[in-house]
Amino acid sequence: MATTGISRIDQLLASGGAAIASGDGPDAVGILQDLLIGHGFAGLPGILGAARGVFGPATTSAVRQVQEAAKLPLSGGVDQATLRAMIARRVTKPAASQGYLCLVLDVAFRGLTRVMSLTSQFEGGGMFGAINRNTDGAGLSYGLIQWAQKPRRLREILAGFQQQEPATFAAIFGNGDAALAQALITHTAKINGGVDAAGRTTDAKFDLVNEPWLTRFRNAALEPALQKVQVSVALAAFADTLAKVRSFAPQLVSERALAFMLDLANQHGDAGAESIFKAVSKPGIAQSALFLGMQNESVARVQKKFGPGNVTESTRRRREAFRTTPLLSDQPFQAA
Repeated sequence: MATTGISRIDQLLASGGAAIASGDGPDAVGILQDLLIGHGFAGLPGILGAARGVFGPATTSAVRQVQEAAKLPLSGGVDQATLRAMIARRVTKPAASQGYLCLVLDVAFRGLTRVMSLTSQFEGGGMFGAINRNTDGAGLSYGLIQWAQKPRRLREILAGFQQQEPATFAAIFGNGDAALAQALITHTAKINGGVDAAGRTTDAKFDLVNEPWLTRFRNAALEPALQKVQVSVALAAFADTLAKVRSFAPQLVSERALAFMLDLANQHGDAGAESIFKAVSKPGIAQSALFLGMQNESVARVQKKFGPGNVTESTRRRREAFRTTPLLSDQPFQAA
């Protein structure tokens, strides 16, 4: 497994020592909360939650349940054995959090991986199994960065599954029939990803927003091998977008600035992000004003398409989070 960079966690795994409990640092406790959320424990704060990093009653209760299942002493604190049990236990709600990426998937949490993780968590909790059933007219949207069917981005992640894990892909999406699994990719490669203007399927055999496909997509999200594919495909998409952003906005160099633009492109597309940037950018504009202007322009475009409501408010919160969160650095960004 990869080290987390959180000394309290890494030292506990390497050499044991005192259990992590109430009073420990928020970074270490946050890692534990992320792992517990992945095991389906409700009421724990996500990365933007007010109680993030606080080892309170809900965290203690969840730890004790893990200990009980693993037949460990019910201390409520996380010692080495408890942490190893948390890592080994199969998740029910896997998310691309720092702890899960490092300790379960063995993925280093730095550079573009860190930005991808934060972006996916700000958008929808970073869930590998996140699903949008055509509420935006784009057919099925799925996974870490919501690969959408209508713009034919869903095909990208399905093709990644097939190329990198062909046996698992055929087992889950074809129920063991490789030809059916291939037909799914062929369908999502059609014009508009195999849906009409309203996001409804053009072939009843591939109505992806209903069963049996929903269960197949959800099952795929539970497979660590396919989770790693999601990470690799998302990183490739982010790297491509990052190169484009640097070509039209070379003045944007900080982690915060580039993360903001990557999230903007993830929602509006690369061309949309460039259009929003150019609509707001003026010679000599301060970056704070630039990003507030892009936030307002993004929200206005979403409201024009969807009207006031949840989608528009969610967009505003996302832009606001990237502009203001202390989780992002204002220092120059290194992608590697």
